[in-house]
Amino acid sequence: MFRALHHFNLIVSDMEKTKAFYHGVLGLEIALETEIDDPEFSRGVGLPETKVLATFFKLPENNGLIETFQYVRPTGAPVPPNTKANDGGWQHLCFQVDDIEQTVQALKAKGIQFLSTPVTISPQHPFFGGVRFCYFRGPDREVLEILQG
Repeated sequence: MFRALHHFNLIVSDMEKTKAFYHGVLGLEIALETEIDDPEFSRGVGLPETKVLATFFKLPENNGLIETFQYVRPTGAPVPPNTKANDGGWQHLCFQVDDIEQTVQALKAKGIQFLSTPVTISPQHPFFGGVRFCYFRGPDREVLEILQG
């Protein structure tokens, strides 16, 4: 039935700001940029007269894409400022890295502020022992994670 993850969608408020962050700061490749203003797309998403700016980002060792949409019309609500890691719905997107300390330092040098320093899960955990991770936020307050292990 399912073969692979094709893409993950993120709704953004400003596509230029999103490209500056995901491509300029995080270094993800822009795979495709387009505008979608089509009646069938509108029908598919269940919103009349929809128009979106779309940019797809890709990672070097992954076929899945990060699809970002800026709804030109109709506009939606922003991510609430009090969103926490335990709130319902999709909560974060995780990037695997080889060296978390090196990645944290590189991102801090680009102005990224982390929600914590990297943490290490107890070695006694049967599945995730020794895994290291930390969270940070993107330009629309979306939660992002880097993970080593």
